[in-house]
Amino acid sequence: MLAGNPAYFFRTLTQQFGDFLHYRGLFSFYLVNHPSLVKQVLMETHRSYDKNTILYKRLTRVFGNGLVVSEGDDWKRQRKMMQPMFGPITVHRFFDSMAHATSQTLDRWSNEFSGQKVFNIATEMEQLTLRIAGEALFSEGFTQHADRIAQWNHRINFYCAKPPLPIIRDFWFPSTVNRRLKATLREFHQFIGEMIDKRRSSGSQNDLLSILLEAKYEDGQPLTDLEVREQILGMILGGHETSSRALTWVWHELDRNPDKREKLYAEIDTVIGDGPITLDHLPRLRYTKMVIDECMRLHPPFWFENRNVMHDDVQLGGRRLAKGSLVIFTRYALHRHPEFWNNPDAFVPERQDPDQPENKRSVYAQVPFGGGPRICSGINFAIMELVVVVAEICRRFHVTVAKENKHQMAAKMTMFPKFGVKAQLQRRSQHDNAAC
Repeated sequence: MLAGNPAYFFRTLTQQFGDFLHYRGLFSFYLVNHPSLVKQVLMETHRSYDKNTILYKRLTRVFGNGLVVSEGDDWKRQRKMMQPMFGPITVHRFFDSMAHATSQTLDRWSNEFSGQKVFNIATEMEQLTLRIAGEALFSEGFTQHADRIAQWNHRINFYCAKPPLPIIRDFWFPSTVNRRLKATLREFHQFIGEMIDKRRSSGSQNDLLSILLEAKYEDGQPLTDLEVREQILGMILGGHETSSRALTWVWHELDRNPDKREKLYAEIDTVIGDGPITLDHLPRLRYTKMVIDECMRLHPPFWFENRNVMHDDVQLGGRRLAKGSLVIFTRYALHRHPEFWNNPDAFVPERQDPDQPENKRSVYAQVPFGGGPRICSGINFAIMELVVVVAEICRRFHVTVAKENKHQMAAKMTMFPKFGVKAQLQRRSQHDNAAC
């Protein structure tokens, strides 16, 4: 089960042995699955726990010393510099580009997927979120490089998802996977380096690359080119892929729950009308946000988390853990905990209403973006992106899953439908209501 689908494996462990267990095998670890224990681990990151694990060490080969994997003073300096870029108000600057990219994608859909043509909407979501990420990072975007970036992303995902077996997974070992990753990283860094050189020659723009190039630490020192490349690599890989996974699951769940889909349509038609979407609409799209939150509860894109125990005196679950112990939790199991969620496997967006008393849950019963000091810095950007894309697609199209779709959940570095989602379209907006 661990080799086939680790998400199912870890949930089975919690169902059989409870919310705190010590697993001994080829890999030994402590598995926690209770909100209070997850909260303790996340809140005590940097004091009792860090990312110095065998699993995160694999990620350092990809992200270098970027924000995703850095520790200690390096992380504090980077986080302090990066956080203002993704504040709730600051990310509003990217709304227009998100809406524009989505609108152009839907215009293309009208031409390419007419006549109930079957297409893979998972691939479309990946292309769209990659375009949004590209225009946020580089104002001119990198549409012409999208295929290369998608290929690099798949290679990196494949590498990071492999079990960290001794010797053959060591980076020095001349395996096909290791050689391919090294080549991929060389190409990726060269591409980003060319974008940096181009920006320096053309002048500052209203995008994240310009902000990174102009940013300075408290001591007045700017980021090195290597640091800029590592941060951009983390934003591209960590940002667009998780968003595309979340969006793909939305169409899967809405097709299975037509009553929820109709309620979503009703809100979008009432709030936005005949379009286009504006920034002022976002706070009023409450049910749209609930649909997205519920999808990320059931299908958390970044589904797995792990930490290293930093000291011998760390107490967790009434037990003293040895220094160097591996502590893990999986969002897939946590988000479906029957003690904190009524009918936990059901898709019920209404439970995400902040005023809904149905679930006696703590905040840490659902942590798709993490928690504590290392909560995802891009959370505001991601939520706005997801709401914009879902609202715009549902405003114009009725998305159905095709009969030939084959569904199987896969859990690698992210959680996704293994075979994508084969879909069909029908126009539903007032200004464009012919059958697609």
